[in-house]
Amino acid sequence: MTIDSSNPNEQNYKPLAFVLTLFSSILMVMPIHIVVEVSESGLRQPITPAFIPALILVGLPSLGALVGAFLRFQGSGGRFFGIILGIFIASVILMALLIFWVFHSVD
Repeated sequence: MTIDSSNPNEQNYKPLAFVLTLFSSILMVMPIHIVVEVSESGLRQPITPAFIPALILVGLPSLGALVGAFLRFQGSGGRFFGIILGIFIASVILMALLIFWVFHSVD
């Protein structure tokens, strides 16, 4: 016999985590497309090696997921919501870095 330990008064984070997953995926695909286009057109500064934007594209979401894993949300889907929240914040920071990088690459 299993005991259901869920509390009906707890917050359900699953719908909000689903919405943040959609927004994060949109914000993660857009920088990859822009970095590829900018690299092909030669707008990258000669000082910046090609691996630095790639390292930022991979490392920032991973760091956001790691930080989000340690957030404590009580309720159904709370741990998943923390991870997705960390990735979403990382994707917003990634978009800001991308805008900064593109504006400084175009002379």
